[in-house]
This record gives sequence, structure tokens and C-alpha cells, in this order.
Amino acid sequence: MSVSDTPATHQRMKGFRVLVAGLGVALAVASAPVRAQVAFGVAGGVTVPSGDLNDRQNLGYNGLATVQLALPMFPLQFRADLQYNSFGGRNWVNALNQAIDKTDTRVLSGTINGVFNLLPGPIKPYLIGGVGYYDTKMTGDENTRKLGYNYGAGVKFGLTRTSIFIEGRMHQIKDAVVDVGGGRRSAKFIPITIGIMF
Repeated sequence: MSVSDTPATHQRMKGFRVLVAGLGVALAVASAPVRAQVAFGVAGGVTVPSGDLNDRQNLGYNGLATVQLALPMFPLQFRADLQYNSFGGRNWVNALNQAIDKTDTRVLSGTINGVFNLLPGPIKPYLIGGVGYYDTKMTGDENTRKLGYNYGAGVKFGLTRTSIFIEGRMHQIKDAVVDVGGGRRSAKFIPITIGIMF
């Protein structure tokens, strides 16, 4: 039996092949960020108050700035959003039957989201959801800064790097606003936005 045919030699060759394969995987993972696609976007639209917030607020508006990261061959994309929502207040009556003047509300948020494309092609429906930090301010009330979450869906149009998107998401922040009875309630609202990614 030659030295090259000994069990020890076969074991070393097997270990060498495993090492080479492991290095190949490591290099592929390490080089993925280089091939990652980064897109920036801006958007705006109307914001629909929901739940207790709808008792005191009119239809509002929103503005959005976003950064999206997509990795090759990976269906889930990641998106960081900075969004501003503002609502004009409406006159209302509290639990003591006292008339209360209009109370405006604004919400500034920063969220981290996952985006899952449902179909390939020039028209891409997608699901989106995530968590973030919300700074809520009602006229006459202190700022509340709390964690919240969002979920929704949208559609992206475009074959090139530049694309148009339309989406709607439900945002919810626990105990962020004062309701008509004087207690604290969750703030719920749905921004409907139209934007561009480039």
C-alpha cells in the first residue's frame, strides 16, 4: 500500500475538501454586501386615522424617506423608513359633556421593516411589516415616545432601477394618545403613500 492510499491520507484529503468548501461559502457570504442593491426613496400621501384617534382627528397627510437593501437570491428585503404623519383636530365633547377645541396630532417615526415580494416581473405586489420608535404629540399633551409596529401591503411598478410604489400600512402605538374619555389609548392610523425608489 502506498503512502497516498493510507487512511490517514484519505482523512486529510477529506478535511482539505471540507475546508475549501467552507472557505468558498465564507467568501460568498463575505462578498454578498458588495453585490447588495441599495435603493433610496421618497413618498407622500394621505393618512387615515383609525380607532380612538378617528374620534378626534380628521384625515391627515404624510411624508416618507426610505432606504432599502436587497441581497441577491434572497426573497426578503430590508427597509428603513423615516416618516412624518400629521392630523388636523376636530371639535369634540369629553366624558363630562365639556366642549373641547380642536386638538392636532403629529407622529414622527423611524421603523425597520421587512419587504417580501410576492411575484417577479415589472409589477411586484409585496407585503411589508416591522417595528420602530414613534414620537407622538397632541396639542395640549406631552410627547409620548414608544415602540410600535406596522404591517401592510403595496405594489411596485418598474423594470429599471427607478420604480414607482403605492402602499398602505396600519401603524399602531400603545397608549400614545388621549381619548375622548380622558384615558390613554393606542394610536392607530393608515398612511396611504405614493413614492419613487431610485
